[in-house]
Amino acid sequence: MLHAWLVEDLPGGRVHILTQETQIGAPAAALAQLRPDPMLNGHQAWLDGLVRAASK
Repeated sequence: MLHAWLVEDLPGGRVHILTQETQIGAPAAALAQLRPDPMLNGHQAWLDGLVRAASK
């Protein structure tokens, strides 16, 4: 599994975050058997945490 993040500062105190991943190989297949969409859900949880931290 590979992950990439592009974080860009935008005008007005905004941030644009682009995430990209690949889920190829035995580790990804094994993880998908344990939980559906583990990478999608993990990235969403990460983004939700960033929003909470930035809002404080």
